[in-house]
Amino acid sequence: MEQQQEYQQQSQANLIQARKNENDFNTMRMRLDTHPLLDQIELFLRGARYTMKQDAAGTITTQKVKLGEQLANEKGIQEIMSWCSSVINTHVVQGNFPVDKHGYSRTYEKAIYDFRLAFADDLVLNIYDWGITDEQATGIIDKICFLTNSFLSRCIGDKERLSYAKTMESKETSVITPKGKLPIFK
Repeated sequence: MEQQQEYQQQSQANLIQARKNENDFNTMRMRLDTHPLLDQIELFLRGARYTMKQDAAGTITTQKVKLGEQLANEKGIQEIMSWCSSVINTHVVQGNFPVDKHGYSRTYEKAIYDFRLAFADDLVLNIYDWGITDEQATGIIDKICFLTNSFLSRCIGDKERLSYAKTMESKETSVITPKGKLPIFK
């Protein structure tokens, strides 16, 4: 009876640990998955958003709804998305912008300056080929740059990668039991 109770307690502990590991994995995936952010940018450029709809049978579907005008033609959207995905991706967020003793990162400041300058230059040079109006150009540049600034700030002082240690922490132990008893796993 006592062995059975110990076994059940251990099984429950194993289940709790498995759920914690799954939560840790989902947390890591959420932190590293940049697709939702890139999808939001594309929807912004297309003047659209996704909505959920439930039919009479209870089936829930999503559909893209146009809310406004598209800010660029297909080529323009593709080129802007190329710019965005070159900065907003899993590899970049694991980078490091070193900081000085005051917490200032000259490397970060240079990176966001260089991105804004190069992105704005490319957009302005291709404004008409990409189907962007003069009035929309500044808004597109500002919104994309504000977003990339925030995204890149995750790399300042290597804080993003350092925070992974807690999420990825794993503990293993083993117990040697006398003959005839069920092993207890912790």
